[in-house]
Amino acid sequence: MSPHHELRAGQRVGGRYIVDRPIGRWQIGTVYGVREGRSETPRTLLVMELQRGALSQYLRWVRTEADQSRLLPDRLWLPIDGGHVFGDAAYMVLPALEGRSLAQLVQREGSLDEERAVRIIEQLCRLVGQAHTEGVGLGSMRPGSVFVLDDEGATPTPAVFDVGLARGLSRLLARPPRAASRYAPPDARPDMPTAADDIYAMGALLYYLLTARKPPRTDVEGRRVLTPPSWRRRDSEWTVLVDPIVLEAMAPTARERFDVAEAFADALRALVEVFRLSPDARAILGIPDPLGAERPARQTHPHYLHDLLGLPAEPTTELPIIDDPLDLDD
Repeated sequence: MSPHHELRAGQRVGGRYIVDRPIGRWQIGTVYGVREGRSETPRTLLVMELQRGALSQYLRWVRTEADQSRLLPDRLWLPIDGGHVFGDAAYMVLPALEGRSLAQLVQREGSLDEERAVRIIEQLCRLVGQAHTEGVGLGSMRPGSVFVLDDEGATPTPAVFDVGLARGLSRLLARPPRAASRYAPPDARPDMPTAADDIYAMGALLYYLLTARKPPRTDVEGRRVLTPPSWRRRDSEWTVLVDPIVLEAMAPTARERFDVAEAFADALRALVEVFRLSPDARAILGIPDPLGAERPARQTHPHYLHDLLGLPAEPTTELPIIDDPLDLDD
């Protein structure tokens, strides 16, 4: 957008939005903080340059997006309004940006501990699964577009900033961004995002949180060789427990992945329950201790594991094993 097209503080856009300040520039346009009318609700306004002659198509597209967004949770930050600014420039309105992105978390802290990473992606799966139930695929999740609003409690609060690039916006833009190919499956189809694509992306985001590394690219022969996250991370023995879930979510074909996002979330929830086990229970089950501490061996009882796991004792008809005074060692 040329300098004489910059929006000014106090300027009204679309009759409803008052510009507060410019936030910055992205590849696809300029971002502003605005307020919506009398409600003073903060919003994010994005001004983009469209391809020549694409304005009417964009206006139809953004109306469809706005209608869809009304059916979805607030933490899916999809377009809620849009229109024409001047020339080939158009605007899009989305909820206000909040929290920190996954990219910011990793840049600041490095790889996250396994339980924290698993909890974030579990909640992300449940959020994105609500979009899938309404027939909406996102198809463009990446570390910079997934935010965490609250990461202090037991249940993190993720949100997704999605301007609809994979749902048709890219082909309308004068300067479309590169696709997030590392977070898209090999079988993804442009402009047709599916639930299976999003499941792959969330698996790739979990890989990223665990390793602080981007997932691999597709090689020149069209293959994508994915090594388990534990191969990239040596500071904890727990990552190996997450490996099977990441590999299933990032399987090459849709039929090999989790059927639905909720199934992915449930697998992660089960893993959280394993993380919650006491050290003694993990030792009995053969689960590695993340601290690597050597613990003294101790005798066990048939119901000892039940006690550790908090399970009710089961009735048994077997006689208990007791000391036998006739069992001599000579």
